[in-house]
Amino acid sequence: MTVMVRVEEVYWRYPRFSALEGDRWTLNGISLEVERGEFLGIVGPSGAGKTTACKAIIGLIPHGLKIPFHAYHDYWKGSVWLDGELVTGLAPDGTVMGGRPRGRLLGRGIVTGKVGMVLQDPETQFLMMNLLHEVSLGLQLMGLPRDEIERRVRQALEMVGLGSLIDDAGYIHPHDLSDGQKQRVAIASFLAMRPELLILDEPTSDLDPRGKSEVIETVRMLRERHGITVILVEHDPAILHRFCDRIALIDQGEVKRIEPASQFYRHVDLLEGSGIHRFEVSEIAVRSGCYYRGQVPISIEEGLECFPKDLDRSWQPPDPPPEGEVVVEVKNLEYVYEDGTRALCGVDFQVHRGEVLGLLGINGSGKTTVAKVLNGIYTPTAGTVRVLGMDVTRRSVRRQLPRYVGYVFQNPDHQIFTRRVWDEVAYGLKNLAVPEGEREERIRQALEAVGLTAQAEEDPLFLGKGQRQRLAVASVLAMRPEIVIVDEPTTGQDYRMVCGIMRLLEELQRQGKTVLIITHDMTLVAHYCQRVVVLCDGRDRFTGAPRELFSNPERLRATQLCAPQAISLSMAMRERYPDFPLLLNTREWVQALERYRAS
Repeated sequence: MTVMVRVEEVYWRYPRFSALEGDRWTLNGISLEVERGEFLGIVGPSGAGKTTACKAIIGLIPHGLKIPFHAYHDYWKGSVWLDGELVTGLAPDGTVMGGRPRGRLLGRGIVTGKVGMVLQDPETQFLMMNLLHEVSLGLQLMGLPRDEIERRVRQALEMVGLGSLIDDAGYIHPHDLSDGQKQRVAIASFLAMRPELLILDEPTSDLDPRGKSEVIETVRMLRERHGITVILVEHDPAILHRFCDRIALIDQGEVKRIEPASQFYRHVDLLEGSGIHRFEVSEIAVRSGCYYRGQVPISIEEGLECFPKDLDRSWQPPDPPPEGEVVVEVKNLEYVYEDGTRALCGVDFQVHRGEVLGLLGINGSGKTTVAKVLNGIYTPTAGTVRVLGMDVTRRSVRRQLPRYVGYVFQNPDHQIFTRRVWDEVAYGLKNLAVPEGEREERIRQALEAVGLTAQAEEDPLFLGKGQRQRLAVASVLAMRPEIVIVDEPTTGQDYRMVCGIMRLLEELQRQGKTVLIITHDMTLVAHYCQRVVVLCDGRDRFTGAPRELFSNPERLRATQLCAPQAISLSMAMRERYPDFPLLLNTREWVQALERYRAS
């Protein structure tokens, strides 16, 4: 096999136009090789340098940035090669300025045509005014014939599940699409071009689990058909293990480990130390001391073999019904957008004080529309909606709702507008007239909970998308509203950050607050939600406990959801041993195994 990508001892730090003393290297001597035709996965904690490494491979770093005084040695070391050609290198030119050696960049610069990179935030790479021109832009630059362009555009949109938009593609602006659809469009734009190297930076973070798997399966099919080399940055262990040949762990700007996908997730201690998501089966095994042939299990099949079959069949945690007063009441809710799209077609559910309720459903099911109605952003077309006893159909009530209902948007850029992280969290507290001493304490607690204490003085524009998402969460939670609605709060976050955000939500629940979580993360639902409401085609299809939802295969197929690995393992055990307890998550598994050992 020939090497497609070679990264050799690369160091990089972003220019700050200030003294460099103490500024850490974002890339800290990273070295990496990717073979032609390989499917390589990259995983790592938030801020580890994953995106920066990808941008260095295509030459966007450092060629796309202005380096002060041409002092490249202060910011870049090492070299990057693509298919045998130098992308970026550094050579001294023999001159001196202010006692510092100056340098000049070597290499081909920013790579186009041969490489495609789908950015984490698709909106940052949209250039055209309609969907058709957006997907076809690269093909036009390649000089392909019109009929070939039309064929590839159609194929690409069908591949990513947007075939229904083809006929109207010339009239749809990319920014009018949902976040999940925007991600699919960005992927389609590069799939149509069929580059030799395709880099995907968390390309499916806004997609539901089935949609995520379908899109990555399409990428794998194109790789096999056209010999494309793929680099995928992703947090989901199921996706990485299923599709990748090898997986690299990047942490603190270095490649800490790289090995075949079949073995990577068995190193639980290393992954836990870096804050990486693991398989639930692996966590259960390590915490209970049950191993598969001397190794940490990673699949349900391996779990079936290594875990005991005769657990205490009489022990199964109860799912108590909600007891608090009703704080949200939705009856026959309908909502129709201005273009005639019926987003909600008669939704009914209740939320009780002090509970954590999951609002679930595939992309386009109506979850975000419901959230914006509850927050007063949208006015119901029909039906009754009461929040804390107030009728949200009244304009005067909708104006007051933000005082009581905090809403974290799915896209953090829709609600961040200050130029300092500290000020962003402080803004809402000032409007609520929170005393200065208490205000500062709340800001510190919120930033600490979401891991942004070190960025308190930073401009949000310089944060990554995951960091901006955490900032939006901190800004709302610091206000401590009676009801908190969080729309995909943990998307694109590493395991530590997910736990930090959820601990903050749990603390609000302990204070008697009510939390609604919109999420595609079913593992999160199984661990934290007391009840769930599942939407499908703008209607509520199920309301009840997560255990009841995930243990019913027919209901899962009807709602197009996927059960977490822990309860799927329980279901697989019950197929062989009907009296096996129905364990919902890792916590219940560990408790059951501890009872087993003690008996």
